[in-house]
Amino acid sequence: MDYSYDMIRFTRRIPSYNKLYSSLNAGIIILIQILLCSGILTNMTYAQVSLKPDPSAINNSNTTTSQSQQRLHEVKITSPTKGQQVQAGKDLAISGTSGGNATSGCQVSIIVNGIKPYQKTTPSGGTNDYSKWSFMLTPKYNPLKEGQNKITAKFSCGNDPRSVSHNSVNVTGLSTNTTTSIVNTNQLQKHQNQQSSSKKFKNEFHTS
Repeated sequence: MDYSYDMIRFTRRIPSYNKLYSSLNAGIIILIQILLCSGILTNMTYAQVSLKPDPSAINNSNTTTSQSQQRLHEVKITSPTKGQQVQAGKDLAISGTSGGNATSGCQVSIIVNGIKPYQKTTPSGGTNDYSKWSFMLTPKYNPLKEGQNKITAKFSCGNDPRSVSHNSVNVTGLSTNTTTSIVNTNQLQKHQNQQSSSKKFKNEFHTS
């Protein structure tokens, strides 16, 4: 009789256990969903932070670009000019300016058509002052060829690679015959202009 009563009580409790079990399952499912959503949000936030540009990297990049642009102006060839016609196989005077001075410890050197080594220029601004410089290119070092010739000036300060900058100009080498022909043509044109002016002056004089 006691066993039957206990069985009845146990049987009556089964729905309560089922309800509790269902509640636990629902709670576990909700907890898992919360954890999953939290993980997704965390990953999204991390991705946004990772994709956000680093201001310091941008500043460093801008600084590097600015320094490179500044170095481009540290040296400049002023003579000859770009595209100038010069006589092949002859001496050529080269001159220019730079950002160096007597106390900077910097210098300027020249290379033509990539033929090394670089040739030292002469400071024209004073002792060790390369704010102005010059160089006489001779066939002994590297004769100018007919056609295109590339002249490059290099600015450097000691062994500091960050100080190095370059400037180049291309000139056209002409043969002796071509140069003579150009000179003769220019002289002929000049003579014709002088004759034309003289004739015009005489006509105006007689008219008056």
